[in-house]
Amino acid sequence: MVRYAQPQLAPDERILFTQRGYFPIGGTVFSAYGALLVLTTRRLLFAPARIWKIHNPAETWVRARSMSLPDVRAAEPASGARLTISSRYGDTVSFCAILPTGPGFVWQVRDAVPYRDETVRQIRQAIRITGAGSGAADVGDGGAWR
Repeated sequence: MVRYAQPQLAPDERILFTQRGYFPIGGTVFSAYGALLVLTTRRLLFAPARIWKIHNPAETWVRARSMSLPDVRAAEPASGARLTISSRYGDTVSFCAILPTGPGFVWQVRDAVPYRDETVRQIRQAIRITGAGSGAADVGDGGAWR
């Protein structure tokens, strides 16, 4: 049973979109660690996967990929169901979408391409609305879990 360590949201923050996926290892399709991409009105967060509610030491690593929405510069589709998210600081995060239901095995990546495309569209829309790159005041530190 896979569950996600859900982030705490600020009182004025709401979830706009979620997508199950994983962080790939290098250029391969193998999973480094499962996560739930959580797009909110303020941040782009990654909630770590937990199997049978067991805490994993990689949870801190997964959460560290989160960022404040105004810091997100671009979201681009890549091969298979992979997408690349880049920040204004030059950081990039690769994330592979998986099917929204079922076990989400790596070999289902081709079937998840439409979900990758929708994830890219949702992120682009959110950064357009927030005016990313406009020098807006910081709305949190992105990686912090309040």
